[in-house]
Amino acid sequence: MRKFEYLDHAGDLGIKIYGKDLPDLFRHAAEALFHVITNPETIQVKETRTLTLQGHNLEELLVDWLNEFIYLFETRGLLFSDFDFFFLNAQTLEAKVGGEPYDESRHVIKTTVKSATYHQLWIQHKKGIWRAQVIIDL
Repeated sequence: MRKFEYLDHAGDLGIKIYGKDLPDLFRHAAEALFHVITNPETIQVKETRTLTLQGHNLEELLVDWLNEFIYLFETRGLLFSDFDFFFLNAQTLEAKVGGEPYDESRHVIKTTVKSATYHQLWIQHKKGIWRAQVIIDL
């Protein structure tokens, strides 16, 4: 099973994400985001953080999850490549994420990302596979 694929979307970027379970889906969404920003293979785990997010539903959690990474990159210059979940349900996410500060000598920024959006957002579980779509504002 593929982790994600990119979709053309007028002026933005669509991402279709796949996973065998919810943590897999959310992990692949974060990986897809960092593939847009830089080459994730250059991101080393030098520090970890615990992220705890609350939402009304899975869709809101997914957007908040991705926007948290965008915020951490924009405000603190942090890039992430490791995502381990302690807990994830329809209203709560708790995960340990690992990465490092941006280093211009090793991290080439490919695209500036503004935010994950609710436009055409969906998450579904069908035939044992979790699928989602999110549009990224570039």
